[in-house]
Amino acid sequence: MASSKIARRRLVAGTAAASAALVAAPFVRSAHAAGKPSLGLWDHWVPGANKTSTALIEEWAAKGKVEVTIDYITSQGNKLLLTGAAES
Repeated sequence: MASSKIARRRLVAGTAAASAALVAAPFVRSAHAAGKPSLGLWDHWVPGANKTSTALIEEWAAKGKVEVTIDYITSQGNKLLLTGAAES
């Protein structure tokens, strides 16, 4: 009766070939590969500063193929304290 044992050399050669095939496989990037980051920024008092930061963030998101949600938090009233309490 012959046993069906795999020789050590054959096992090493097979795993080396399989790992080389996996490493050589192309990296597939999907639209949701990096997730969907959300960002809370201070609502700036300088006119146009929010538009500038939004444009920079959207440019970065387009390069990374991610969808970013931006929330501008005002420091007037208790909005900053309420947002912190809601997030925790």
